[in-house]
Amino acid sequence: MSAAYDTSPKPLQDLHERVALVTGASSGIGEAIAEHLVRRGVHAALFARRSERLEALAERLSVHSEGEHPGETLVITGDVRQEEDVQRAVQATLDRWGKLDIVVANAGFGYRLSVVEGDTQRWKEMIDTNVYGLLLTLKHGVAPLLERGSGHVIVMSSVAGRVPTPGGAAYCGTKFAATAIADSLRQEVGPKGVRVTTIEPGVVISEFQQVAQYAPEIVPNMLKGAEPLVPTDIARAVVFALEQPAHFAVNEMVVRPTGQAYP
Repeated sequence: MSAAYDTSPKPLQDLHERVALVTGASSGIGEAIAEHLVRRGVHAALFARRSERLEALAERLSVHSEGEHPGETLVITGDVRQEEDVQRAVQATLDRWGKLDIVVANAGFGYRLSVVEGDTQRWKEMIDTNVYGLLLTLKHGVAPLLERGSGHVIVMSSVAGRVPTPGGAAYCGTKFAATAIADSLRQEVGPKGVRVTTIEPGVVISEFQQVAQYAPEIVPNMLKGAEPLVPTDIARAVVFALEQPAHFAVNEMVVRPTGQAYP
């Protein structure tokens, strides 16, 4: 005899009073995610290396219109490549709000140059941030979620983790790794009540291209005249995944500009 299931539609989750740790929150996608969460009543620990940028973001988020009920913020300066910094960020979040519900593992950067021409030190910094830093964030950030038997992890990967491109060997390698790490984590923690969502953006215009040292023709060649995404677009995708009912897990989300065919 088959089991009886409740087939009634479940409401979206209210994010108000949830607690999030957002890495790489000082600019771009991380900044946009933090803003969207706080505006929905989430208390957010803002973690990144640039304290001035974090303080400016926290100040901006503290200003709100009458009738709004935004979440609080906590500025934590540190580097995801340093285990003690990550541990300190998680503990500071727990000390401030007594729990952790959402981990947004967003910190990372790109670097685009051929394998033969690539700067080996730049490779190491990128791998340490995009892969080792991600692992540290998950190791220490997910533990409090497992203790509560609920929560949500967002891992920021990229379409570069699906489609290798010339000049992208090192960066694509880190994002293939990020996607694999996230799915391994999903298999480990999903049965314990913790959801994992991998976000894989296409072209998103931000400081990313400058840091990655993109040649001027790279982005136009990818877009072929299409309108690019901006960080707030990815933040909306993150909120969509977080708001779904507890039984509904968005495991992987590819978000490209409508006109972007490749990669």
